[in-house]
Amino acid sequence: MIKQILVATLLIASGVQAADPAPLKLDGLLQDVRQFSAEDRQLNKQREQLFSNDLSQQQQLLNKSRQRLQQAEREQARLKAAFDANDTKLAEMQTLIQQRSGQLGEVFGVAKEQAGELRSFLRDSLTGADNPGRSETLAFADSNRVPTLNELKNLWYQLQLEMTETGKISRFDSPVIANDGSTATQPVVRFGMFAAATEQGQFLGWDATEQALTVLPTQPEDASQQVEEYLQGSANDITIDPTRGQLFQMLDREPTVLERIQQGGKVGYLILALGAIGLLVALVQIAMMLINDFRVRKQLASPDSLTRDNPLGRVLLAVKEQSLTADQREVKVDEAILQEMPLFERGQSFVRLLSAVAPLLGLLGTVTGMIATFQSITLFGTSDPKLMAGGISQALMTTVLGLVVAIPLLFCHSYLASRSRRLMQILQERGLGLLVDAERKAKVGGVTRHAA
Repeated sequence: MIKQILVATLLIASGVQAADPAPLKLDGLLQDVRQFSAEDRQLNKQREQLFSNDLSQQQQLLNKSRQRLQQAEREQARLKAAFDANDTKLAEMQTLIQQRSGQLGEVFGVAKEQAGELRSFLRDSLTGADNPGRSETLAFADSNRVPTLNELKNLWYQLQLEMTETGKISRFDSPVIANDGSTATQPVVRFGMFAAATEQGQFLGWDATEQALTVLPTQPEDASQQVEEYLQGSANDITIDPTRGQLFQMLDREPTVLERIQQGGKVGYLILALGAIGLLVALVQIAMMLINDFRVRKQLASPDSLTRDNPLGRVLLAVKEQSLTADQREVKVDEAILQEMPLFERGQSFVRLLSAVAPLLGLLGTVTGMIATFQSITLFGTSDPKLMAGGISQALMTTVLGLVVAIPLLFCHSYLASRSRRLMQILQERGLGLLVDAERKAKVGGVTRHAA
């Protein structure tokens, strides 16, 4: 509509007749313009009314904020005045306390200091298991007031009680926290301030946070037997911790054999696998060597009955079963001995190889562990030794594993080599003896024929 009005106005102003077959009349155009002006004035009035209402609301909010600010300022002034008055009153009361205490002020200070030290000591003391709540009776150590006579007597009493309990062996029932987190009341024996154990033989530790006894995750060796024998009166000795639980806690930090092997990483597992293979081969060969040694001894005990179930019998039968000359016998003996030699030396070279490779693999693990350590130092620095412990553990454990594998394999190889040499020596001696006997018989036969 507005577009049509503008177009008609432009046509009239330029003196050009509109092309529309129904020309726009000037009266209608004027009436439309007046109507549009009235609507615009009405819309502007509505907008002005809204702006006026918003301004009124903003003014009301501003007034409320100013009132709250004034109230807060008055409250601040009141609190400041109260604080100043309390500060002045506190200074006056402290001065009055100092005046009234006189020379006893230093005594009270020392008493509070001792009460604070004893309070922290009692929280960590094992004697709190059968004497709970003692540290709460020394709460005056944290206050600014003068301790009462009863509080000073209680300080002396707690000191005396602690000294007495540290030298006693006490039996009592107490809640015990198991390793799975469950709590149960059990009969407990406390050995001074150094150790505590259940009647079932489990040594206990003291949890200062929970103020309760807990079962040690790792028990000392023969702990159960020690406690049972002591409670039955059959033994007078029992394991205690002179460091008040620190040594017992270190038992849990000591890694087991499996954990130490895991520290070696993949190289450690490879060393153990090769060691197991080498040890298995060595044991099988040692068993075969012992069996052959037993059979050879049995053959030596009965030289007239030769059998093929032993190396010596096979060597002797290889010569006796054939009619040979002296040279042929010597060659045949050497050949039979050489055929038996692989049986004796089987697996020795493999065991010797593994005994040499194991330390080299340990050295390889050492190098890789040190590389990991230096990488940790490069990334995190040397501020935290725990970050370097993994690489160092791998470096050391692989070396240990390599030596642990190599040493038994060397002994096995030495034993196999000595046994095989001994058996070969027996075969050579018996073979040489057989040749000498054959030559002697041949000479005797020749002399007999010549004399005939």
